[in-house]
Amino acid sequence: MSARSIAERVGPEVAAPRPFAAQMERLDRTIEEAEQRLEEQQTLIAQAALAGRDTARDAFELRKMQLLVAILREGRERLLGRLPASV
Repeated sequence: MSARSIAERVGPEVAAPRPFAAQMERLDRTIEEAEQRLEEQQTLIAQAALAGRDTARDAFELRKMQLLVAILREGRERLLGRLPASV
């Protein structure tokens, strides 16, 4: 199947690669949203701890979100490190 037929099937907006700046903007938004979710989880865990509830499961979920944010940040840095000087 040719690239042209694929583009016709899925549409030009899906088939065309996104500009690097647009990809970075999307990644930045994703990181911001993940950080906001992280803050929300931290607040909920703090409230649950004050109420005397067991927070072990919530703390595990929080740790997973922290790792996700770290991975996203590292990915962003790696992408910027591979960026040619002319872009």
